[in-house]
Amino acid sequence: MSVSGQVSWPPEAPVWNFVWQVVDGDSEAIAFLNVSYRGKKVLHKASVPMIRVHYDQGGGPYKDQMSIGNMRRPVAVYEGNPGSGFRFLVVESYHEIGRYRLLNRWIFRDDGIILPQMYSAGLQHPYNHRHHVYWRFDFDIDGAANNLALQHLPTGQDYGYGPGWHPKRTEVSTTHTGENRWAVMNKATDRGFLIDKGPFDGHSDWFGPRDVAVVGYRGAEDLRGGLGTAHDDQIPHHVNNENIDGQDVVMWYVAHLAHVAHDNGDEWHVCGPILRHFRY
Repeated sequence: MSVSGQVSWPPEAPVWNFVWQVVDGDSEAIAFLNVSYRGKKVLHKASVPMIRVHYDQGGGPYKDQMSIGNMRRPVAVYEGNPGSGFRFLVVESYHEIGRYRLLNRWIFRDDGIILPQMYSAGLQHPYNHRHHVYWRFDFDIDGAANNLALQHLPTGQDYGYGPGWHPKRTEVSTTHTGENRWAVMNKATDRGFLIDKGPFDGHSDWFGPRDVAVVGYRGAEDLRGGLGTAHDDQIPHHVNNENIDGQDVVMWYVAHLAHVAHDNGDEWHVCGPILRHFRY
């Protein structure tokens, strides 16, 4: 049974507009479609198609996928106000996979910040492990065309977009460098979003060897939960040195959530990037 909803929020003066859906048979939990902020396009689609889990010992590895089949309560949509000068809207789903409990939470702040967050608790085996969480962001900044991805490098060199901002002209798969900051922008309007590493997103390792991959959009490559295995995320299959300068850009962002097995799995851990707009 597929479920979906239309969001136009806040209701009295909307700044966020999008459709969310969880499709029966797909394995990417909530997919957010046609996301716009202040009437201008941000994302064609955003979702979490894959979580890979690696234990130091005891079992696995595993590929976990959030679906309607393991969703344990309806999708929740609710508003919050922390009293700090902004309001936020939450769209979240709760899943149980084996002994894991997963809360897939997306926060949309009225000041234009998006916080995709993955909370995890539970132990499949009583050993330390890492959840490698894969977000897929199909950016359409002011539309699908003329988008560009940039990585901020620890250098004062100006590549044409400000000190340190290095444009990615061809598809790339890489690890974090320097401030761990990326951006996707429209070359004509200069609008875009910054993508910052979250405080608990960890570091790549031999099992999860990348932090970010940027590829050109191809419809056949949107495999939802079909990409990857427990042993291989298979993202390099889509990194083919294609031109992505002024194209339709898709970014994979990977967090590496460490779970120390001292609490019998009862403690919740969280990871996820921080997305901030500019010139919207």
